[in-house]
Amino acid sequence: MNKVLFSCEGLTMKFGGLTALNRLDLGIDEGDILGLVGPNGSGKTTFFNVVTGIYRPTEGRVFFDGKDITGASSQTVFEAGIARTFQRSRLCLELSIFDNIMIGNFKRHDLGFVSNIFRRKTFQKTCEEEVEKAIELIRLLNPELVGSIHKPVADLSMIDRRRIEICRALIGKPKLLFLDEPSAGMTHDETNQLMDEILAMKSDERQLTIVLIEHEMGIIGKVTTRCAVLNFGEKLCDGTYQSIVENPLVQEAYLGREVTEDEV
Repeated sequence: MNKVLFSCEGLTMKFGGLTALNRLDLGIDEGDILGLVGPNGSGKTTFFNVVTGIYRPTEGRVFFDGKDITGASSQTVFEAGIARTFQRSRLCLELSIFDNIMIGNFKRHDLGFVSNIFRRKTFQKTCEEEVEKAIELIRLLNPELVGSIHKPVADLSMIDRRRIEICRALIGKPKLLFLDEPSAGMTHDETNQLMDEILAMKSDERQLTIVLIEHEMGIIGKVTTRCAVLNFGEKLCDGTYQSIVENPLVQEAYLGREVTEDEV
């Protein structure tokens, strides 16, 4: 059996009178690609925000790699081995590809003034090593970008910007990667291309665990090993893609309940 890398128990998040997550129980095995699906407002991004330290949960516990990280800060969560992307791009457009990727790893470096002034050789060696790491990641998604590593991301297409966001999340070598609608702003063909690249990358990084929020169910069916469905902050079901699309509760959540003649 695979190791359980992540789990939450009774995870609840309330904003005043609104319950965004309601006693959510969820486990994720190491190496899984879990699709997190549900209608708009079902609590998917709130779940990401709670786990990654943006929100502190109202109730419940979060466990990662054998440790309780409930309510931990974003920095602590990152250091534990969890990284994420956001639905809305958070790239610094005026900065280079390399600079944007390095933002994802700056907490692991000694950026002190004295250290970097008086230990120039060490600083230079570190920079050279980081360039190689960034190039290695870029090659996994789009080798053509390697030659543009010091050019601003403002010059890139949307799909290349998404690639750089993924590289930025991966530079810190996380064990668990949250992808929040990576297809946002892209065409259907671009989405399929990016997902093929993620699958190819995953084949090289077999221990990497991924949780994917995505509205295109065809994409979910293509890339995931398992799915969990949220609605109004509660988990409706989880299982294989085929089992969840055939589940009447899932169909009702997405399509609405069929009205019977007696109710007309």
